[in-house]
Amino acid sequence: MASEDVRTTISKDIASLQQEIARLQTIVAARGADAYEEISDRAGRLYDGAAPAARSAMARIRSESAAAGSAAGEHLAATTTALCLAGAIGFLAGYLLGSQPAPPRSWWQQ
Repeated sequence: MASEDVRTTISKDIASLQQEIARLQTIVAARGADAYEEISDRAGRLYDGAAPAARSAMARIRSESAAAGSAAGEHLAATTTALCLAGAIGFLAGYLLGSQPAPPRSWWQQ
């Protein structure tokens, strides 16, 4: 008889827990939908605000690159000298870094 009472009590507790889990799932689903809506709205507003600035920046980049290209075309000697100088500095830096002896390796790195 006592075991039958325990089984009945456990069955009632399990049913109660199942109802509580179902209620919590409903609450979590509703909050998740609300959070999705909020994030979607924020992302849309952010995109709407950033799109004009990006278009403006792209127009500026195009005009600046065109100006730099035309200046380089007009001053070929200066452009060639600047590029050769930059290449020589890069070569010298690479040579100096490459000619340095490697630091000694510790026993745990071997």
